[in-house]
Amino acid sequence: MRRLSGLVLLAGALLAAPAGAAAPTPDLAYGAYQTGHYRRALGEALKRIEADNQDAAAMTLIGELYRQGLGVAPDRKVASEWYERAEARGDINAAFALAMQLLDDKGDKRDAGRAGALLEKAAAAGHPAANYNLALALLATNREADDKRAVAHLEVAAKAGVGDAMHALGVLAKQGRGMPASEEAAARWMKQAAEAGNIPGEVEYAIMLFNGAGVAKDEAAAAALFRRAAWQGNPIAQNRLAKLYQFGLGIAPDSIEAAAWHLAARAQGLKDPALDEQFERLNPEQQARAARMAAGRIASAVLTAP
Repeated sequence: MRRLSGLVLLAGALLAAPAGAAAPTPDLAYGAYQTGHYRRALGEALKRIEADNQDAAAMTLIGELYRQGLGVAPDRKVASEWYERAEARGDINAAFALAMQLLDDKGDKRDAGRAGALLEKAAAAGHPAANYNLALALLATNREADDKRAVAHLEVAAKAGVGDAMHALGVLAKQGRGMPASEEAAARWMKQAAEAGNIPGEVEYAIMLFNGAGVAKDEAAAAALFRRAAWQGNPIAQNRLAKLYQFGLGIAPDSIEAAAWHLAARAQGLKDPALDEQFERLNPEQQARAARMAAGRIASAVLTAP
């Protein structure tokens, strides 16, 4: 389970207005940020703070620009200063961002204690990524009570659409950690993770579909999920898809497709002696064709990686 460090900004392209009120005021700073005009975003945010020195959202946005080095030279110190100002004014996004800065091993002011307090604060306010990261910290203690708390925080994050949280809940349901062990519950969470675009969850759900674990067996549906994850560069999906093509399970058998996906997975370090043997049985022209197909798929995955 990976830590989520990206800032989840709550501002929209337009600021909400009460029912019956005049049209909402455009959020020029965040609008510029969304469209990649980072220097303009910085300028508009500074204008907002000049007009209102309590504008915590604008301060958080400036902190994010400095953290990522967007339109300005990256500067963690300056970013932290802006996050501090925003957090002191009650901005939950700033509390989360500051917590992640304090947890970063590369930071010169690592403070796990304060980071934990900030995560607790942001999580209590419903911040999805804060709930997810707090859950990871709780799971790391390996205490039963903390496992149950972790599940509760993951459920908050999952409800907000965090695919990593859905995948984590699926893993915990399989393990019976923080909740009763249940293949059915695991499959439900993995399915939700797959639908949210979470690749590890997609691969796990495909495996469960193929095996009929916690869900009705469906080799064709599993093959479709493996194919989707394989095109996104997941080596496990590439290997499993190669095997399906090799044996014609859930998909029409195709030795060239099997070889191409095997080569793509092998390029990422995933070995499979049986598929190596099948590749060696192909003639030179077939091997060359499979190698070209694999190279194209590897390049495609690199270009489309998030």
